[in-house]
Parts: sequence; C-alpha cells; structure tokens
Amino acid sequence: MPVSVKGVYFVSTITGPQAVVFLSDNEDMMVPIYIGPAEAISIDVALRRETTPRPMTHDLLKTIMDNFSIGIDRIIIDDLDEQVFYARLMLQDGDRQVEIDARPSDCIALAVRTNASIFIEREIMEKVSIDRKDIEAAGNLEDFAE
Repeated sequence: MPVSVKGVYFVSTITGPQAVVFLSDNEDMMVPIYIGPAEAISIDVALRRETTPRPMTHDLLKTIMDNFSIGIDRIIIDDLDEQVFYARLMLQDGDRQVEIDARPSDCIALAVRTNASIFIEREIMEKVSIDRKDIEAAGNLEDFAE
C-alpha cells in the first residue's frame, strides 16, 4: 500500500533519544521506523528542500544516478524481522528494472529527493502502525516525538 513521509522526529527511549521517521497511509495510520541520526538528518534536509554546502551521501547517489539516467521507480518496505524493517529499491535503467536490497532509511532518503513512490506491505502496516488519534491524544506529533 502507498505511504508518504510524515516527518522525522526524535523520541525518548530507554537508551536515550532515537530518530524515527513516520510513514502515513494518508488516512489515520502511521508507521514509525527507527533510523540512525545521519539518515534522519538526510531525510529531514530533503523534506525541507534545503541544500547543504557539500553534497550529502544521498545527494551524491542521486547525482550519480541522474548522470547515468537511472531512475527510482519505487521503494518497497516488504519485511519485518525482530523489529528490523527490510526494503527494496526498485531502479529503472532504460528498459531494465533492477531490484536492490537496501535499508528503509536509505530508500526513504532517496525517495524524498526523487519524488519516488513508497510502498509498504499491508500486513506490516497492520502489524506496526499506530493510529494517528492515539498519537494526538498524547499531544501533537511534535510533542509525542520529543
């Protein structure tokens, strides 16, 4: 099912602050995916349409892909094993489609930069999603995520 990136936030965990990206089905369900701080910054910069003085890793990869006329068809988050999400980056190289195993955070960082579609398997969405109303009951999303 198609999802969009709601934003990147930091949440308090027992081990300290942790970056999380929220994906939304544009209804009421949201999927939190915990990510590393570098990927969180990369996604947030792209969501804000900001540029950095020097290209970040995901900007570099996009530039390389652009120069070789390779596009991102879509990304698919298709597995969850012991709280670890797995994703595939579906690339289009002319008539050839290439599937690459990748971390969801890297896929999301590239998808935000290229406006590529993001999909998540329905059963994963049903298993780990949080109702937006539950988050809002605890305060707004920014308060929830701080």
